Amino acid sequence: MNTLKQKITHTASKLFHQSGVRNISIDEVCSELRISKKTFYKHFQQKEDLIGAVIEENKQQHFEKFEKNLRNKNAIDSLIFIIKELKKNSDCEPHQLWFDIQKYYPKIFEKYEIMKIEAIQIGFEQNLIQGIEDGYYRQNLDIELTSFFHSVQMKTTFEMMQENQKKYSKKRMMDFYIDLIIHLIANEKGLKYMEEKYYNEEK
Repeated sequence: MNTLKQKITHTASKLFHQSGVRNISIDEVCSELRISKKTFYKHFQQKEDLIGAVIEENKQQHFEKFEKNLRNKNAIDSLIFIIKELKKNSDCEPHQLWFDIQKYYPKIFEKYEIMKIEAIQIGFEQNLIQGIEDGYYRQNLDIELTSFFHSVQMKTTFEMMQENQKKYSKKRMMDFYIDLIIHLIANEKGLKYMEEKYYNEEK
């Protein structure tokens, strides 16, 4: 990606997050950058391509953050960090931006949702392999099915958090979900580590 294309993507991302996708036109992106529409169309054929580039940029930023923070962490610490970060990111995502994409660009939204679930599933598969190698997870885990269950169930849990905020606190539901997953995958050593590092801290 060349420098101007990066600038267009970054500027559009900022404007989309501020005002939503529907309310920001290509003209406004060009005006913000002081470039012509002719220059814009050299890099993006249509607005849908720009939206896709913005999503890719955001995904890359999240990936780099995860990669940096997961260095030298064991599987359990990594898993808890990832789950909490994904929850934090879902809370911070501008609702207008994703509402607009879902309503006016459903194909892009569907593609993004599929990519997100696949990324979560692949990341969890890697975590399961690491956890087994670390000696914290059960040796007999069905890695493929367990990671699939996790990716689907986590999405459902986050949606339930939004819908049931008055009845259950987000912290209570998050702690319950982490406890559920850990008890599904951890062996005796893993459960002992959780008890010493996490559960005892909450008492």
